Amino acid sequence: MDCTNQDIDYEGVAAQLGDELIQKIFLDAPIESISALLENGAPVWYQNLSEGLSPLHAAAYMQNFSVAKLLLEKGAIWNSVDYLKYTAGDVALSLNNQAIYNIIRDAGIRSELLLSMLDTRSQQPTSLLLQEIDSSAAGSADVFLSSKLEFIRDEFGQDICSVKVGSDTIGVMMGWERPIMKETVSILCDNHPNASKLRILNVGFGLGIIDGLFQSLPIQPLQHVIVEAHPDVLAYMRQHGWYEKPGVKILEGRWQDYIDSPELVEGGGFDVVYTDTFSENYSDLRRFFEICPRLLANSDSVLSFFNGLDALFYDVYTRVSELDLERIGINTSWIDVDILPGGKHSVRWTDSRNYFSLPIYRLPVPHLIVAVYPKLEQLPLRHCTCVYYQDWHRTKRPKPSTPGGILPAVSQVIAPTYVNQTDSAGNVSSFSSPRNTLASSTGIVVAVNDKSQPNVQGTSPNNDTGLPFDEEAKLVYGVVISLRNMVKKLSSRDEQFVNYRTSSYRLHLFETASGYKFVMLSDPKADSLRFVLRQIYIGPFLEYVVRNPLVKMDSREQGIDNEYFRASVDRLVRGLSVFS
Repeated sequence: MDCTNQDIDYEGVAAQLGDELIQKIFLDAPIESISALLENGAPVWYQNLSEGLSPLHAAAYMQNFSVAKLLLEKGAIWNSVDYLKYTAGDVALSLNNQAIYNIIRDAGIRSELLLSMLDTRSQQPTSLLLQEIDSSAAGSADVFLSSKLEFIRDEFGQDICSVKVGSDTIGVMMGWERPIMKETVSILCDNHPNASKLRILNVGFGLGIIDGLFQSLPIQPLQHVIVEAHPDVLAYMRQHGWYEKPGVKILEGRWQDYIDSPELVEGGGFDVVYTDTFSENYSDLRRFFEICPRLLANSDSVLSFFNGLDALFYDVYTRVSELDLERIGINTSWIDVDILPGGKHSVRWTDSRNYFSLPIYRLPVPHLIVAVYPKLEQLPLRHCTCVYYQDWHRTKRPKPSTPGGILPAVSQVIAPTYVNQTDSAGNVSSFSSPRNTLASSTGIVVAVNDKSQPNVQGTSPNNDTGLPFDEEAKLVYGVVISLRNMVKKLSSRDEQFVNYRTSSYRLHLFETASGYKFVMLSDPKADSLRFVLRQIYIGPFLEYVVRNPLVKMDSREQGIDNEYFRASVDRLVRGLSVFS
């Protein structure tokens, strides 16, 4: 009898092979037998119906390093949990088998970094990421925001904010977290250089434990911004007077709603940033990390987040978060906090599902990395070096630079190769440059060591009416430094100077903690474009310059010479409503 595809019970075959694989591992079968079964199609991802055990769980129970290694090489899922919520790594740790635990942990780190790369780098329709979707209030932000929350105090006097997920009650925030929050506030705020006028951002209010501690500092924060989306939490905040507290500003919505909002990207940034959201996964936290450089005011600013996972996940995501933060210029240290000083473990949970089972909490304290890039004031060439230049609608071209006055990458931009080109509209262009594809109305530009070119037919260059480019760059830098220092003396605070306007132009400034100064000159009627400079920094600059291994960030001999960076900046600026 012929057998068609419809006649084959694929699920039944997979279950049979999976059960056989688990049984062979528990029987300590030779690795050759297990390898042969895998070659015949036994699924490494299978979990049995009786206990939810995977082949990797079985290898961990049998403490068989070779089999565990083989399964991971074949694609075993490092973080699958059995019906008791234990991973294979948890099993290995309970048996004090450090070797098996380590290879599972390392597989988890590699897996998460790979998924991170696929998630962030590939947005094509052909990209496929297989991931279990949690559509409950515990795993879906949309479901959580539409779920009813309960605010109660249990028989132990512990305040609890909880949500129902099926028949389970899950704590959104619970009073036992107070020691963690107290230590967090102490680490972030005690001895902070700007302690007398802190600007604080907290994402996720919950019970308001950490926000209450921020408000209880010896000197109340100058600015305290809270981002909260759940309507029940917002009602709780109104009931407890948070909307009336001086210096407190509440942004109703998810943090994703405010990425480009003036409340977050204006005002010089925050001294302290903390996030503790519910129903968001690590990919959401990673995206939050990526906007943190634009949220932090300067090198003294600090960041932290609630780090609540079980042992194996703890080790994996501790390392993954370190790498993700380091990738965007943030260094992370960890402080161990004993969260059960003399208390009983069971008291914390009452009727809530346990969401943290370790006696030690690892408190993350990330800082911006300052030593990666020298400050511009320390650079040669008379106090500053222009490492990048780009223009769109310039009306005055600069005079030739003095010898040695500008870097080669900048010279190639302002001194293009002269050719006679005709665009699609029939207009004659007097020059073109592989470094600059933008239209220019500046005519002939001459840079250091570039000889004057003969006049191209059909064009008549204007007389030099501007400053030499190197003098122009130094003038802009001098204006920025002078105004910044003046404002600092008047207000006793850095980063207050963000732009100034004359009758003919407006200067916009964004300065990074590592000393780079992003300056944009625009029409005097334009609104503040500081947020655009922040976007250039957090987006194209970090992506194509900082993370580019071919760009030597400590070199001041070439300048920033990167076509992807230039094209990305061009797209960003041309997409602005003020561009015309």
